[in-house]
Amino acid sequence: MWTLNGGSTLSRCFESIEKAVPSDVICHRYVVDGGSTDATKEIAERFGWTIVRSNRRGIPFQANQALDLVDTKVFGSFEQDIGLNPVWFKGVMSALSSDSSVAVAQGLRAASGSRYLEAIDGYGVRHGLVPRWIYSIDNNLYRTGALRAVGGFPLDCAMSADGAMRNNLIEKGWKWKVCRDIVSLHYRDSFVKHLRHVVIQSAENKVLWETYPEYRIPDKLGRFVATPLTSARMASEANTPGVFFAYPLFRAVRILSRVIGSLSKEYRLIEVRTQP
Repeated sequence: MWTLNGGSTLSRCFESIEKAVPSDVICHRYVVDGGSTDATKEIAERFGWTIVRSNRRGIPFQANQALDLVDTKVFGSFEQDIGLNPVWFKGVMSALSSDSSVAVAQGLRAASGSRYLEAIDGYGVRHGLVPRWIYSIDNNLYRTGALRAVGGFPLDCAMSADGAMRNNLIEKGWKWKVCRDIVSLHYRDSFVKHLRHVVIQSAENKVLWETYPEYRIPDKLGRFVATPLTSARMASEANTPGVFFAYPLFRAVRILSRVIGSLSKEYRLIEVRTQP
């Protein structure tokens, strides 16, 4: 796990890992910390995790430092705000073991803590609207050798290390498996903070992910046109009227951030590659 001032969610995160992952399959528990000034260190030690101070702050740097500590054929990675599904290990390990060409297996995640985000994510999961190319590195199991063979977590995409690594693995013939029936929690305390994160990610990432050919322009336009109807259904199902306005705002912020990014010559475009 890589951390930075995650004290507000760490206890819940560690508790969920203890419930989901059998103790007899765990060799080491490492937290590579980026210099937290809150109670991260104390919380980690209370749950039996070893704190390692990172040489450089940032997800790919901290993740690679953690990778250097791995001495097993399989390892897991978790973000500091994930609440694992109780059946996570059983399902994800089964997916990783089912095919020797699968390098990474993971579950999905859905927001918890913000009523608006819960309604948006919950609707997508229930109705099968989660994009088929979705991926992350916040609740994953890896074949250590496969990851090391492609150089670990790419350092040139600080906020998109997951996508860049996925491309590198697929290019070498490996597969990335997503278990859509295993949904964990993603602790989010504020809808406004999440919108701010979307904007910051667009401003600092300097990378635009192109989902063609898996997500065609007609599909994008159709989803945009259907936004009012979708937001009404979300509000009704979650009994949260404010989502009728929150979801269009969420979509508008994402689209605007992408447009602004695409107009900047500083941005580079990377294709989300399809699986073999």
